[in-house]
Amino acid sequence: MVDEKKEELPVRLVLIEDHADFRESVSMVLKQRGYEVLGEFSNMEDAIEEFRDGLEPDLVLSDLGLPGMSGIDGIKQIREILPLVQVLVLTAFTDKAKVFAALEAGAHGYLVKAGSATRLISTLEEVLAGGTPLDPKIAGMILSTFRKLSPIQGAETLSDRECEVLQLSAKGLTRKEVADQLGVSQYSVTEYIKRCFDKLHVRNLPSAVSEAIRRGLLDLS
Repeated sequence: MVDEKKEELPVRLVLIEDHADFRESVSMVLKQRGYEVLGEFSNMEDAIEEFRDGLEPDLVLSDLGLPGMSGIDGIKQIREILPLVQVLVLTAFTDKAKVFAALEAGAHGYLVKAGSATRLISTLEEVLAGGTPLDPKIAGMILSTFRKLSPIQGAETLSDRECEVLQLSAKGLTRKEVADQLGVSQYSVTEYIKRCFDKLHVRNLPSAVSEAIRRGLLDLS
């Protein structure tokens, strides 16, 4: 009998990070957890050149403060070249302007470098499952900004469960933590988040939270 697990292809990643020691340590953690690291780059230009030449990972893990082209500009180009690839930001930057710029550029998640290896892996898994995870520090900052929005009425509405999942996710809870708190499966949480994105016509969690508040569907006060 064929072992199905052995036939499972590893998730393919590209790492873009200019600090060699940190890049090597992250790469080592990823490989130990069974990920296939297709490429490691110290700048965005070299990575984009490889993407144009046919390199096609499942996920790109990128810093923002890079020599030459910034991570934010790079994310925009990556999303144009590889629209289906998942992009996760791993950076030391926590200022509001860079966070929103990265998410607006198309990043699927935002993680601060100070986090643990376990947090990194769980965040990767969440992104690959269709989520848009945010570092708890970033989530708190975004929520404080969105609380100032004035609600407006919209045509589309969310179910009570969708609102619950969106509110907990916005607070920085992982997909597993949301599932445990609500007594549902992680798959269900992912599906609820996808429905929220579809109904609100957005592509990431901060945009979903912002739009839900504007439509009077979510109260984070």
